[in-house]
Amino acid sequence: MGYRIVDTTADVGVEAWGKSLKELFEEAARGLISCICPEDRVEPKKSVDFSSSGADPEDTLISMLNDIIYLHETRKMVFCDVKVKDISPQRVDFTLKGEAIDPKRHDILGVKAATYHNVRIERKNGLYRVRVILDV
Repeated sequence: MGYRIVDTTADVGVEAWGKSLKELFEEAARGLISCICPEDRVEPKKSVDFSSSGADPEDTLISMLNDIIYLHETRKMVFCDVKVKDISPQRVDFTLKGEAIDPKRHDILGVKAATYHNVRIERKNGLYRVRVILDV
């Protein structure tokens, strides 16, 4: 289970992996969260429950990531953790933990969207893997 940030030409890539779809979605979300603002600078003062849906697992994952960006922008929050409560190929229910943006403590990267560019969830050697490109 994990994630890493990968270099791309103009955007940012997140590779995530986990033993289950639940772990994979959590790690992809953690990768996104860490791109927006390093999670070690964020305190888990508030929780936000949300649901995302899609036509298939890839669509559901991209919807979840874009919903996290939406919540960051509209609620003026940064996040430090995510927990998937329930997941199916077409829906994910999750909880984000974080706090209101404090410009003195939070260096924010403007992530515009998670893209569908070459996104594909694969299962190999007991691990689910995905690579998501973020438009910054």
